[in-house]
Amino acid sequence: MRLTDRYILREFLTAFGYCLLAFVLMQVVFDMFQSLREFLDCGSPTLTIVTYYLLILPSAVASTLPAAIFFGLVFALVTMSKNNELTAMRAAGQSLLRSSLGVITVALAMGVGLFVINEVLVPTSAERAAELLSQQKVLSMVGRGSVSEADAFTMTNLTYVNNREERKWLFRVFNTKTLSGENVDLHCQTRGQPEQAINAGFAYWLGDHWLFQDVKVISYPADNSQGTGIIQKFYPRWESPAINDLPEDMMLFSKKEPEFMTIRQVRRYLELHPKEELAKFRVSLQQRHAFPWSCVVACLMAIPLGAGTSRRSALAGVASAMARFVLYFILYYIGVKLGKTGRLDPVVAVWAANGVFTVVGAFMMWRIR
Repeated sequence: MRLTDRYILREFLTAFGYCLLAFVLMQVVFDMFQSLREFLDCGSPTLTIVTYYLLILPSAVASTLPAAIFFGLVFALVTMSKNNELTAMRAAGQSLLRSSLGVITVALAMGVGLFVINEVLVPTSAERAAELLSQQKVLSMVGRGSVSEADAFTMTNLTYVNNREERKWLFRVFNTKTLSGENVDLHCQTRGQPEQAINAGFAYWLGDHWLFQDVKVISYPADNSQGTGIIQKFYPRWESPAINDLPEDMMLFSKKEPEFMTIRQVRRYLELHPKEELAKFRVSLQQRHAFPWSCVVACLMAIPLGAGTSRRSALAGVASAMARFVLYFILYYIGVKLGKTGRLDPVVAVWAANGVFTVVGAFMMWRIR
């Protein structure tokens, strides 16, 4: 690595660090306007509040990383351009593209890191943060006597459809703490034909399958005969190792929020629910792959804008850069919104802004080379 490459990287990473810290703090402060008051109203301990804000840090870093790359690189290049350092590099025979190779490589690495953060840290930490805030509200209501402790962990009319195994569940009462349910209806099919229906007073998760109590098992004939061959049996206890739908899946998929899922979970949800309108899940799956590329888009747009500032005032250059970056994210989120409503194909909705501004950024770098 050349001395000039190390110098440009050092200037960029310094400005990037300051920008990332500022943007993350802004995200946390904006969240405080709503969540901090709720924690204080619930009488939450300081450690709980600190834990919550630590949990939202991965989301804050992931959402602001492309912006930090863009503005950090613009500020670094504006400073170098005003000091005629970039002009000196060109006079020495080093093109803008050659000077930017190290920064572009780092931006690619940051994009990979952003993908890992979005996959490993963000879904878990975001879900735990939401659960922590919800738990504090529940504990506050329990303390005031508004609800009982049992009700605090109760979900009503929990439905879950496993289209891959052709099973449909309905828990009229489900306890998220004990992983048990009351008044349970389960319908099993084979190739679209009813095979078995289970009506149970209680159902308990044993770790690898479900146990039913006070249960009526209805078995349907294989030839689908109407009113003939149907067998009804009553059992005080009944279980089948084949009925092993995970309660975690039931609770997770009942929320139907892809933000709390990993790529593997989103794909599994799409496999289990192929017949439903799941545009937001398909868009979310594309976002997990497309959003990290915004780090490269930010880099390609920032380099020509920052390096060309010497031709005009610094204020005009920064304002122009900010306007173009804001336009990129406006188009990106408009596409995401249209994709989630089913008006655009998920691939087109998510990748259109990336494709357009990648070409624009590359063309701008070619012009200013």
